[in-house]
Amino acid sequence: MADKAYKTLQKAAGESVLQRVSAEDALKNLKGLLGDKSFDETEAAHVAALAACATNMRSFGADDWKADVGYLAPFDSVIEELRAKMEVASKPKEEIEEEDTEGVDLYKGAFSLAYGTLTLLRDAKMHLKRERFYGLLGPNQCGKTTLMRAIVHEQLEGFPKRDELKSIFVEHEIEEEEIGVQDDGFPILSVDKPGWWWVQHTCNEAYKMEPKVTEEIAREAMKETGFGYEGGPDVAAHMDNPVTSYSGGWKMKMQLTAAKLLNADVLMLD
Repeated sequence: MADKAYKTLQKAAGESVLQRVSAEDALKNLKGLLGDKSFDETEAAHVAALAACATNMRSFGADDWKADVGYLAPFDSVIEELRAKMEVASKPKEEIEEEDTEGVDLYKGAFSLAYGTLTLLRDAKMHLKRERFYGLLGPNQCGKTTLMRAIVHEQLEGFPKRDELKSIFVEHEIEEEEIGVQDDGFPILSVDKPGWWWVQHTCNEAYKMEPKVTEEIAREAMKETGFGYEGGPDVAAHMDNPVTSYSGGWKMKMQLTAAKLLNADVLMLD
């Protein structure tokens, strides 16, 4: 597992082993592109040697190849196609992932993810098994949190919806939801309600849990998680206090309480 993770990190950091291209390989490709066109063998060998040299130096500028590699006829007519072939040939060989055949599949597929006009992931593959632990590795702003939010908000095309796969994303901050309007016209927000109410509301309204979670069940679950309650020990977060009064850590505990009641299939932690 450690070796596999290390190889993945190397690949993400661009440390994969690039393939070297020989002049013979370049000449073979060049002749294939020329087809029936007549050409000088010595000149062809020279162009192929230049192409191999440029490829191994990872120099793939189209203008450079036209000016310095395929500047002679008839090679100038196929130099762009040769450049493209050489660039592909120099890329690292794609590693074949070991197929995990054990356990129950939760999701297996490929997807793309964008944030506004910025594409974060393209044709990314993901395979999730029940009762497994996974980690998302990547630099800041690469889309890790965006991916998890897209999953829980049912915005990831092809990923099972909540009625098929209960997915919960636990993070430090909780999104505000307008649940009503006060007499003075100001909105009533879910985060202004007590913690036990938020747990009950999330299970019953957001995830349509059946049978419904009662106030008693929500309170008992929060008590088990360590929240304060009337007549109980003095702790930092009381289940009757509004969610806005909780710290980031206690908000995460509250979300974990809901996940426990839901018996979540996929639990994502930020």
